[in-house]
Amino acid sequence: MIELRRPPVSKKVVFETGVPVDCRSNLAHETLGRFMVAAGRLNDDDFHSALAQTAAQGIPLGEVLIERGLIGGEELFRLLQQNLAKKLLDLFTWRQGEFRISSEPPTAESPLKVRVPQLIATGITRFAPQEEVDAAIAPWVGKHLALSPEPFFSAAELKLTPQQQRLTDALRAPHQMHELVGATGLPLDEIARLLYALALLGSVVALDRPPMVRTGAIPIISPPVSAAPPAITPAAPPDRPAAIPAPELATRQVPIVRLPPAPAAAAFPSSPATAGATEKRRNELMQTYLAHRRLDPFDLLGLAEDASPPMIEARFLAFSERCAPWDFAETDLEEKARELFLTGARAYAQLTEAESKGTLLFRRRSLREERERRPDPDRWKIKTDLLDPEAQFRKAQSLLEAGRKKEAIQLLEFAADCDPGNGLYRAELAYARFESSPGATSVARQAARDLKEALRVDPRCGLAALYLGEVQGQLGELDEAEAAYRQAIRLMAPDRRPIEALKALQGRRKR
Repeated sequence: MIELRRPPVSKKVVFETGVPVDCRSNLAHETLGRFMVAAGRLNDDDFHSALAQTAAQGIPLGEVLIERGLIGGEELFRLLQQNLAKKLLDLFTWRQGEFRISSEPPTAESPLKVRVPQLIATGITRFAPQEEVDAAIAPWVGKHLALSPEPFFSAAELKLTPQQQRLTDALRAPHQMHELVGATGLPLDEIARLLYALALLGSVVALDRPPMVRTGAIPIISPPVSAAPPAITPAAPPDRPAAIPAPELATRQVPIVRLPPAPAAAAFPSSPATAGATEKRRNELMQTYLAHRRLDPFDLLGLAEDASPPMIEARFLAFSERCAPWDFAETDLEEKARELFLTGARAYAQLTEAESKGTLLFRRRSLREERERRPDPDRWKIKTDLLDPEAQFRKAQSLLEAGRKKEAIQLLEFAADCDPGNGLYRAELAYARFESSPGATSVARQAARDLKEALRVDPRCGLAALYLGEVQGQLGELDEAEAAYRQAIRLMAPDRRPIEALKALQGRRKR
């Protein structure tokens, strides 16, 4: 586990075999419920109602949503994956901070896994600060770049857009950086970001001079030039880590939850006759997959502690048929079904071996007695100590409407710092700073740069395009302002503000 801190934000990232499987943070918008609301997959009323049930019963929010029929198992898994990726991608925006590594992380109850190559490529190309990218590729100016014959990851693990693919195609032969602009038709900044990401993945190397290639010979490519990002200072030496005074995270212990009785084998035909039956079975498999890590053998197979051997065998067979990996062969669920099938087999082995079953029963009794001895009335209390940039943003808007720009800017800075991937927060902050210093050319130019960055990070933020047009209009960059307004019209329809702004600009140009 890596603990990271950039006050007031703190995160804990849990790894299994080098792959991130969980990320816990003190940011309210990174919780699953808030993430689903922002994605338009859950309304506020359903969210707060489900959250109350989660706190009262001590079960995960996702299970409550499935129980209420608000979401299916497969969609929940996809949203959990996206939410985890969002929390990790936020780390690429950090410009400074502290970290420490713990070799004794908490047990990862999450079955999620992140595709590391894609995470790095997306994080660098979308969120890394421009100065970091510029510093990384500066040593490559004047050198020839080419694809590495021995990358850290295979090309199949990295999904590139068609535009990005043009760069990798061009790099099959050595090119200097300025030559890549003509060869790909991509902007230099975009090329620089992708080159930096590919270098970190070991996919691109730099040569001091182009290789001498004889007919039929294979060029020898030198090892990659180091292009590490600016270091994040460790909080303490690895042999004696210092405690990080991070705010309390919204974590909780999940109690043992009984699964409903296992369905009969007939409920899961090997070849479902209808699409509805197939979807139901896939959702049930995914629901079990999401919960299986925090269930012991009794709860995994839906058994009472005094279950007889025939009952244990019957439940195991029903579970095995439900999760048979051959029924999901060559689908995206095959790997998950195999993991569940093997987990069920291990559970059956533990329950049919006297010593291991006795150990399980002793552990369950101990957990029950501990909960009875030390009841925690706040155990399932909804946490309120999370940092909430959305609430600060709303307060800032009220202050702006009241003309209290200085106070509003402080709150906007907090919101943008906590959620730097939010283009709206960045745009409002840049424009508030611009308006607070009317006539200051240097402030206007910085605002234009900040608004362009907001659009790069969040290409759907129409307000950033509208504000960019306003700022460029004041700077006298009328063609650029018109282009920004037209972009805002596309992004903000049916909002008429950019339309009116464009009309005013055209009238100004006529005068």
